[in-house]
Amino acid sequence: MAKSLPALHLFSIFEAAARHESFRLAAEELFITPSAVSHQIKSLEAFLGFELFLRKSRGVSLNAAGKSYLAYVQKALELLEQGTKNVSGKYSTPSLKISTFPTMSSNVIIPQLSHFQQAHPEIEIRLETGMNVADLRYDDCDLAIRVGKGDWPGVEVKKLMDLHIEAVCSAEFANKYQLKSPEQIAEVPLIDLDGMDNIWQQWSQAVQIPQQDYQHPLVFSHYDSCLQAAEQGLGLALAIMPIEQLLLDRHLLVAPFKLNTLYNQALYAVYRKEDADRHDIQCFLNWLVKSPNLKTTTNDE
Repeated sequence: MAKSLPALHLFSIFEAAARHESFRLAAEELFITPSAVSHQIKSLEAFLGFELFLRKSRGVSLNAAGKSYLAYVQKALELLEQGTKNVSGKYSTPSLKISTFPTMSSNVIIPQLSHFQQAHPEIEIRLETGMNVADLRYDDCDLAIRVGKGDWPGVEVKKLMDLHIEAVCSAEFANKYQLKSPEQIAEVPLIDLDGMDNIWQQWSQAVQIPQQDYQHPLVFSHYDSCLQAAEQGLGLALAIMPIEQLLLDRHLLVAPFKLNTLYNQALYAVYRKEDADRHDIQCFLNWLVKSPNLKTTTNDE
């Protein structure tokens, strides 16, 4: 049987090139050169005895044979991937790869992770942080913890908790401006997050104060940068609570107005539908929602 098949690595190269209909994009995904992709596709076509792509001056596209062959190759690769996962899960040490955003990792998960390890020494945790949402269809990731509206397609989504927004700053900044009332946000520098238009106006409306033209001397593209700037005394920022509660507990930030509002997004766990009953995922999520670093804050506290 082995002699009737091309070299196995050619299947993954063909699948990537066919999915993108681009040798360049396939090369970027596979970390090889476009010329290497082209050479390997020609080798596959030579083995098969027919072409799989239409070569154009500005790229490639699948021909009828390529489209037909792609369906078989994708099914075979999916079967190999699922078989590898099933057998590995049965005979190897359980390993749970989690993708989440930086402050969730540093403020909630890592400070309490030793307690999870003590309770579940048989589960190996691999934590990956970043701002991009993991695509569980292609990424080597088992579980993603994300803030959003829970509308990610093709995956299992479990709401973990509602979130609130609270104005935070350094203690020095609060003392400098004698911050006591939310109306004072019109008089101080505000730190803004790029892509969240009018977030301060929305917050002021939620806490029922008059909307004005606010000062935004600093605008960042990443949420964690906003919090770091607030720690440095550069202005007021809006923090997602209770995820950032540890920063208040450690006095790195203060909430001068003691006032939070319900956020229009929530904290979710995202995983593949076929993994819904995985013991390691459910153990981790049950532990996570009970974390003292996710204790709910209220306006009365």
